[in-house]
Amino acid sequence: MNKICSLCTVLALTVSTSSAFAKDTLVVWEDEGRSSYISYGVRAFESAFDCNVVVEEIDMYDQTDKLLKLGPKDKGPDIVVLASDMVGNAKEKDALAPIDYMQLDATQYLPNALNAVTFDGRCYGVPKTIEALVVFYNKALLSKPLSTLEEYNDLSVKMQKDDKYGLVAKWDSFYTTFGLMKSYGSYLFKSDLDGNTDLTDIGIDNDESVEALTYIRDMAKKGLISKELKGDQGYKVMSKLFRTGKAAAIINGPWAVDSYLAAGIDLGIAPLPVLPNGERMTSFLGTKAYAISKWSKHHELAESFLEFINQPSYALSSYLLGKQVPPQVKVLENPILDNDELIQVMALQSANAVNLPTMPEMHYVWPIMDNAIGEVINSNKDIRKTLKTAKLKILDKVKHHYEEDD
Repeated sequence: MNKICSLCTVLALTVSTSSAFAKDTLVVWEDEGRSSYISYGVRAFESAFDCNVVVEEIDMYDQTDKLLKLGPKDKGPDIVVLASDMVGNAKEKDALAPIDYMQLDATQYLPNALNAVTFDGRCYGVPKTIEALVVFYNKALLSKPLSTLEEYNDLSVKMQKDDKYGLVAKWDSFYTTFGLMKSYGSYLFKSDLDGNTDLTDIGIDNDESVEALTYIRDMAKKGLISKELKGDQGYKVMSKLFRTGKAAAIINGPWAVDSYLAAGIDLGIAPLPVLPNGERMTSFLGTKAYAISKWSKHHELAESFLEFINQPSYALSSYLLGKQVPPQVKVLENPILDNDELIQVMALQSANAVNLPTMPEMHYVWPIMDNAIGEVINSNKDIRKTLKTAKLKILDKVKHHYEEDD
């Protein structure tokens, strides 16, 4: 009997000791193709905090829906990575927890990036990267960037005989074309000096918007906008044209740098061109951020991880590996990046960019405006009527959005 009791005691102590030393495990969702850029920091965090970190690659655009399905079942991640408008959407759906340490760490980040993930005075994301559209050009086809969109269009006309383009861009996407519309005087939702947004005041059908899209239609009529770039597959086709030497220049974001370098392109980077009205084309400034699931059982550890992984040394390492431009002030001011073309152009373009709206109503804007711009490019329908119809659709969606909340 004593032997049995002794055995039970040993087994109990073994189980107790094993439980005491069981390591916490954080599950981090990273965007597809991005996990290797943070692997060095992940391993260092595991060692410093005696825990396990499992990094899973999930398409960023699917993460909110997956989190909403898996989180309540305790099968979701602790940490997700989302674009700033997705952070707003996920926060509205009560899927995210505020990140307390960011209240003290705010000065480490560019104000625009921090504002993009702050709602009702609380921070719901740790800015990871900033993104704005720029011009990439192939130095084998173009020795230096051109100054104006007109010059790029003239180059396209010359290159057409060889079935090539001077400049390609996803002109049927509102994400791209907003930059041209905005520089002509269009606006999306009106904001006052205090940053308050009036969702009933939409300027996508004003005279300036019509003028901007008339210019886009003229480009299409001249054959300067390839029909191959139509629709969702257009992004892949556009990049393929550039990677294979069929286009001298392309308007895209820093997320595409890796694929261009892998294609062996002698890559040049420049700000967006000056438009016929004399204004430089602008763009949205996007922020991608890490956020913590509301259902995480390891919130404190998750905050420690985000604070650790976003230290300047790891953020710099991530940039050098993956060319994801970090919004940390100390990284951007690092002398090692003084001659980095991407950083310098992004800084210039970012100063001329407009923060990507984070209100959940943007969920309605993208498809409606994409369809409207597609109609302008691919038909002879009245541009003002097309934009007016798009505006009314957006207003109707916004109205019903708030009726559903009530």
